[in-house]
Amino acid sequence: MKKILFATTALVASAGMAAADVSFGGYARWGVDYDEARAPADETRIESRFRLIITATTESDNGLNFGAQVRYQANEAGSTYAGTSGFNNPRFWVSTGGLEVSMGHVQGAFEFMPGIYAGSVGLTGLGYANVVTNYNVDFYTSGAQGREGFDIKYAMGDFSAHLSHSLSQTGYGVNGTQDRTGLHLAYSFGDYNAAIAFQDSDIVGDTEWALTAGGAFGPANLTLQVADNGNMMGGDTLKYGIAGSFDVGAATSISGYINHDEIPNDENMGIGVVHDLGGGASIRAGVAELAGSRTRADAGVQFSF
Repeated sequence: MKKILFATTALVASAGMAAADVSFGGYARWGVDYDEARAPADETRIESRFRLIITATTESDNGLNFGAQVRYQANEAGSTYAGTSGFNNPRFWVSTGGLEVSMGHVQGAFEFMPGIYAGSVGLTGLGYANVVTNYNVDFYTSGAQGREGFDIKYAMGDFSAHLSHSLSQTGYGVNGTQDRTGLHLAYSFGDYNAAIAFQDSDIVGDTEWALTAGGAFGPANLTLQVADNGNMMGGDTLKYGIAGSFDVGAATSISGYINHDEIPNDENMGIGVVHDLGGGASIRAGVAELAGSRTRADAGVQFSF
């Protein structure tokens, strides 16, 4: 992430005041995307995305760290969320030691639990069917408005915790009348890690809990993932599976996943490859077979800046 330091008389009123730090970063990707669920003439599309992350931070005289962040995102047809390119709503935080408290655009305890995105494949994620919560939780958006709330994160040694809450607010925003509260607890021990998350929500079909556990097993990194996505739905609502990755050379890695979702009573599976070109650039490709025998595939180039 490149940084630009603004230290002018407008920002620094005295020698004892720390200068504000504004940094810019993100990534760009482009390639092709195939989805057999689209109309035959539209099965293969050009895929592109430009994401810019703007972060502003400063430190107070008593050592508190303050920050704010927004994302700008544009895709080949505008934002995938809102139909037009643009910024998401901002997040603001204050931190000290291992504690961070933020308000605004909620990040989400499930979204940030270790291992939840293990097994992501391809240039685009190909639907991210490897995420066992099926996004029935609060998650951080790009290029559009996300849910408003707060996050409290704490880390000490090998232990970490994340509490998030998005509150009911009608008349503006996307929260509506629904409340969500999520909590994850995580612990790492050597080459292994485990995390468990719980959610209290009044939204029908929301995830109740999720569990991840993984680590290094020889040349491979494996993660077990399971979630109960049946809040107030009843019946069989588990989604569970395994994800993994391993290096096949100094610059090439393969990742994949397979899981079973009891709500449609079907399987999802995918495999992808990443070849590192250096300088933050890579070639990426993947193929996935999703529930309902839906095939997706993509290939392209991505670089970070």
